[in-house]
Amino acid sequence: VRGTTANSMVEIGWVGNGGQGSRDAQLLEVTGMAKIVSVGDYFQTQADKAAARHKVEANRVHVGIDAYKAVIGSKVDAVLLTTPPGFRPEHFKAAVAAKKHVFAEKPLAVDVPGCHIVMEAGEKAKMENLSVVVGLQRHYSKAYRAAKKMFDEGGMGSAVMAHSAWDQGKIWPDRRGKRADWKSQMDYEVQHWYFFKWLCGDHIVEQNIHNIDVINWFMGSTPVRANGTSGVFDKRDGLGDIHDHFAITYEYSNGVLSQNSCVQVDGVRGDVSETIRGTKGTFTTSAGKGGTGGVRIEGVPTRKEPNPAPLYQYTGGNDDKHYDQEAATFVASVLGKGEGEDKYRNDTKYGVESTFTAILGREAAYRKTTLTWAELWNENKKITFKPEPKAD
Repeated sequence: VRGTTANSMVEIGWVGNGGQGSRDAQLLEVTGMAKIVSVGDYFQTQADKAAARHKVEANRVHVGIDAYKAVIGSKVDAVLLTTPPGFRPEHFKAAVAAKKHVFAEKPLAVDVPGCHIVMEAGEKAKMENLSVVVGLQRHYSKAYRAAKKMFDEGGMGSAVMAHSAWDQGKIWPDRRGKRADWKSQMDYEVQHWYFFKWLCGDHIVEQNIHNIDVINWFMGSTPVRANGTSGVFDKRDGLGDIHDHFAITYEYSNGVLSQNSCVQVDGVRGDVSETIRGTKGTFTTSAGKGGTGGVRIEGVPTRKEPNPAPLYQYTGGNDDKHYDQEAATFVASVLGKGEGEDKYRNDTKYGVESTFTAILGREAAYRKTTLTWAELWNENKKITFKPEPKAD
């Protein structure tokens, strides 16, 4: 199942033909070794646009909530899964069962049962030597990888505390039509998927996962517990049931605390970053400083040297094409051309762990209590479709 190596072209079926998937599909084809040959989406218009863009034959365009079955069941080497994440576990499981390589966008689930499903499927993929790449692209960044190497080699000393954030104005300021504009409540919610927990998982899971993932990655572990709070500042005229601000404290087994903030309220100061303070230096990033050009490790100021030179500073500006590298790594792995850990690339474990870390923070905030990793993992509570839900 190592792709169509005879002509070095990976044939890909794409499920979920929206904006983020459009970028991923384009980058996969830019490698020159992959082609989108089948598409599927809940909505006809989305599937038709994707088919036209990638010159997909009419009989390989599928529509409806079960479109994924036709795409995954067709003659493809790999699948690109970019639907709203509430559908991800079911699609991921089906793809692995069909022995397809998987490129899945983050998050991998919106609830604990979904995490269990994907983790189990990921283990099966590993046994089948199937490639799995998850859209947590910072793992493919030259800047982040270099900083991580210095961190692992002790260049920052011991970690003392951490902080991560994704604070911004409200997302999707223009609604995609009122409820009356759509045939059913399901159509309305899928079109406005970001605002519904069962589809999005809330923005701490869907978006803030990137920053949470970086802290897990550098710490080399996952939190043992979390506590926090959240709420709704902007009622959005009753749209959806997600919260728009979270403040979480994660505790790791070595005692390090990581403060996490995520906000989607107009007027707030923007901050997309990760920080880890060590005894010899501070790892810090900022998406607002030229993409990954903001990745650096600062030295410790002293009286003699109050402004020390950075211990590490990425100098490539916007040349750190981590999205491109992510796509190229996937295609090379499918074709059996990857090297080292990329030969049979499988991002499932850290993808699920970071997804679950975000869910742990969300649930601690919703309940305004302290939750341990173990108790939530075993709770196994599913989030389901509820007509006309409201934020708690």
